[in-house]
Amino acid sequence: MPFPTIGQPMPRAADAHSSGQKWVRWILAAHGHGPEWARVFRAGVEDRERIWSAIAARVLDAPVTTIRHRAPHGVVCGVELTLTINERTAPIVTPWHYPDEEAAPRLVTTYPSP
Repeated sequence: MPFPTIGQPMPRAADAHSSGQKWVRWILAAHGHGPEWARVFRAGVEDRERIWSAIAARVLDAPVTTIRHRAPHGVVCGVELTLTINERTAPIVTPWHYPDEEAAPRLVTTYPSP
């Protein structure tokens, strides 16, 4: 399976995964992106499963918009999505890490886009 290509959906997007601790300790944490999620979507840690489900569904066919090579640690690609959470709709940024060409994408972080 190849690394991601700009303009194409992420390889193995159906196998995308995310750490629960990343959500609690950074993405939705007060010292991380939590204030942005609260302001834009009125969402908090209690919404993490719903947010992850929405991201996992939308990323299946969304095109890759950026690629950064992090040799020798694989590739990070970016996918921009639009989500509706708590009846509010806004764009978000989702960077994904592939440690090698055979790996499934791992969510690095995510936050509402200005």
